[in-house]
Amino acid sequence: MYTYKELQLITRNSSWWKQKKYRKESALILNNYRKNGWKLAKKKELVNYHNKDTRTFCVYFLKKPS
Repeated sequence: MYTYKELQLITRNSSWWKQKKYRKESALILNNYRKNGWKLAKKKELVNYHNKDTRTFCVYFLKKPS
């Protein structure tokens, strides 16, 4: 039996330094979950067509044995 969790994190940006910053923050968050026993089940990229925001979000689906 597994427990499931969804995380929405920023993974990309059109600016190189913002992309580096956001990806590093996301990696730290994912590593903290991984240290607590969570494993990555699936990753889905969200597309923002009608938005001027240059960030790209990804939804990470995590699972952990109960």
